[in-house]
Amino acid sequence: MATSNIHKWASLPDPSPAELARAAEGDAQAFKLILERYQGMVYSVAYNVLGNHTDAEDAAQEAFLRCYRKLPQFRSEATFSTWLFRLALTASVDYKRRERRHPEPVETPEMAAEAAPQLGEGVDAATIVAALHDLPDDYRVPTVLRDVYGLPYQEIAAATGRPLGTVKVMVHRGRASLRLKLRAEGAGPEQGPAGARPRSDT
Repeated sequence: MATSNIHKWASLPDPSPAELARAAEGDAQAFKLILERYQGMVYSVAYNVLGNHTDAEDAAQEAFLRCYRKLPQFRSEATFSTWLFRLALTASVDYKRRERRHPEPVETPEMAAEAAPQLGEGVDAATIVAALHDLPDDYRVPTVLRDVYGLPYQEIAAATGRPLGTVKVMVHRGRASLRLKLRAEGAGPEQGPAGARPRSDT
């Protein structure tokens, strides 16, 4: 899959209404253009949630299958990129809940490494990504959804099927675990995950 800056997913140009209509009607070429435009964003979401290449590829494929099936229902209440982003998150979280796999040590791809500026400055991107992926699943997924993608706690609770209070506790513990891991490796300032200013918990 092509690399993509995950912080620019929202700025990707949406397909035109005509392109979307053709894809929704089953035009393979029109859907291929959508896939090529968004495959980097979808893969990077899956990788950051799941933590390894194989699972990320599988979840990204599932996200695009869902996109293909649901495209006739898309009504432009949100931008297409936002709609597909949500599909990618949901497909990735669902995959994690089904598989319950543990992250495997892998080479950090460029798209995942680019999460570093949002998580904290002055810390090596690969260190941050490795630290996130080493967190227990119960902590890592909510922490990634909150601090990498900025989802509200209520949406994280709905996506993961956990009570709101439990999600808040998991994010708090995920941040604390990440802080301790980075300090132990001599790679993190004192505040927030990887030195980031944690998002407001209100």
